[in-house]
Amino acid sequence: MLAFYRLFTFITLACFSTFTLSADSITVKGLFGGAALLIIDGQQVLLKKGKEKFGVKLISATSKDAVLEINGQRQTVGLSKQVGAQYKPPSKSIVRLNSKLGGHYWTQGRVNGRSVKFLVDTGASLIAMNLSTAKRLGIDYEKGERGAVSTANGVVETRVVNLKKVTIGGITQYNVSASVSLNDALAVTLLGNSFLSRVNLRTDNGVLVMEAK
Repeated sequence: MLAFYRLFTFITLACFSTFTLSADSITVKGLFGGAALLIIDGQQVLLKKGKEKFGVKLISATSKDAVLEINGQRQTVGLSKQVGAQYKPPSKSIVRLNSKLGGHYWTQGRVNGRSVKFLVDTGASLIAMNLSTAKRLGIDYEKGERGAVSTANGVVETRVVNLKKVTIGGITQYNVSASVSLNDALAVTLLGNSFLSRVNLRTDNGVLVMEAK
């Protein structure tokens, strides 16, 4: 407890630097190895490395400077130094897709970090893929919820699974439901509403615009 008090006294007496996050004021009041004393919107916070408070995360800190992560962006902060008058959060990610053969929209994406080509299908309730694609993507479909879909070739057994991460361009969604058909009758992978319902969609002169919410 005495060591903590001495440490707290040291950082309180240290020089300070200030910058602004939109309407919220962030003052770096003191720095030392592995921690930083901040004033965030009028509230004093002692952050340790890897911890987050009020949207501000401390990545690293020394007695000279600290690396803060705010809205996914990192800034190096030194004592007695103006970091910037205004911090602007990143703008929303936008993906624009041109229509291909038959007026369909195709896009390259990633599922759990692995590449896959999608056909955008607003009529599909879930992302849908065949068995070979699921195996290539390393999806544990056997533990999925049992189901079935009707196709031109009859009823096909399916498994509904959870995809940890789906990325299209700069847009990433987590914990996205998908259907795996237990055969290869489905020739393409459909980007359905389990992903599309989480973004804003519109068309602009034949271009499909997908914007993160």
